[in-house]
Amino acid sequence: MDKLSLIEKYFEGTLSSIEREEFDSLINTDSEFKKDFEFQSNLQKAIHQNEREELKKELQDLEFDITNKVKKKSAFPLLKVAASIVLIFSLGAYFLLNNPASSEDLFREYYSPYENVVQPIVRGESSETIEFKAFLSYEKQEYNEALTLFESAYNNTQKSHLLLYKANCLLSLQQPEQAISALNEYLTKEEIFKDKANWYLGLSYLQLNSKEQAKKYFKNVQELSKYKSKEIEELLNKL
Repeated sequence: MDKLSLIEKYFEGTLSSIEREEFDSLINTDSEFKKDFEFQSNLQKAIHQNEREELKKELQDLEFDITNKVKKKSAFPLLKVAASIVLIFSLGAYFLLNNPASSEDLFREYYSPYENVVQPIVRGESSETIEFKAFLSYEKQEYNEALTLFESAYNNTQKSHLLLYKANCLLSLQQPEQAISALNEYLTKEEIFKDKANWYLGLSYLQLNSKEQAKKYFKNVQELSKYKSKEIEELLNKL
């Protein structure tokens, strides 16, 4: 199957298991395919948002027109117009509520890799340590390379925070199941970034379209700290 058809079927939700494997492989190995996918993803998001904005504007314009007409009508027509307003806005609300953003849309909207707060890279600085090289690749968004280096660094040092960044690499590479495994392992070892780990667990399950599991972890974050409080409130309302 050609690459464009794979991307189209992804957004239609009609990929077979074999096609999904091919899609995931291309995302991880073909930079041009990934760029095409990201372009289409942003385009889909823009179209979806534009449709909502257009509907909202049409309803507002219609409300304005009806309100002006109401001022010129007698009491009986007023009731008919009022009923029309209720019906129109009920239909508009129904449309918006029954066309929510998909889990994949929400993931793309709210996911961003956790910033490097452990070993900030200073321009011109160099180091031969695997951990330094891992973070350097991470900041360059070279996630395949960073993933390999984080795994190697963790095996050598057993530094728990490396699991959090490993999970972010996996999420960026569309591998949520492996990200969940890394995050759960992190939570068994330390709690410094516990709220962040729960946030990315929520996003991992969102990427898997497991909305109830996603909500569980987002609520965990609310109980732990104020981290991403605005985003979590928005997500819980949308889910």
